[in-house]
Amino acid sequence: MSHQLLFQLQSGNPEDEEFNLFLFAILMTGVIMVCLCFIVALILIALAIVVILGLIGIGALSASVIVGLSQKSLTKGFKTFVIVFSTLTSGVIAAFGFWGINSITHWWSTKMALLTGLGIGLVGGFAIGFIIAYLIRKLSNFIKLKLEKRKRLREKTVE
Repeated sequence: MSHQLLFQLQSGNPEDEEFNLFLFAILMTGVIMVCLCFIVALILIALAIVVILGLIGIGALSASVIVGLSQKSLTKGFKTFVIVFSTLTSGVIAAFGFWGINSITHWWSTKMALLTGLGIGLVGGFAIGFIIAYLIRKLSNFIKLKLEKRKRLREKTVE
């Protein structure tokens, strides 16, 4: 009886009974990669939400929207955002940078190092903000002209 059952469970083709470990490894690698990409995407989305909420919290985003609406100019609102964001970011980075340098060299008191770094960072960030806004405006005008030129060329070829 058991021999009959064994013969019924076995197929005539031995390849049907084999387990392909290589294909299973490829499948598991794919599943792991999909899961990792999903986790990275979730982390990036959470980080973007935190950055946006931080910008709203410090008023950079709100101030730029108000300037853009009051001046009726998207460009001025964007320029305000770039300047405010670069000023605040540079201030914080420079304050921590001066604090780090001071912790190694002990030139100033901690309070003096933080205030000096903050002051230099705010002034430098303000200047960098104007430079970045100028470069973005020039780059966007350049891209706009290139796209218009390409559009005119396409219209000529269609005719």
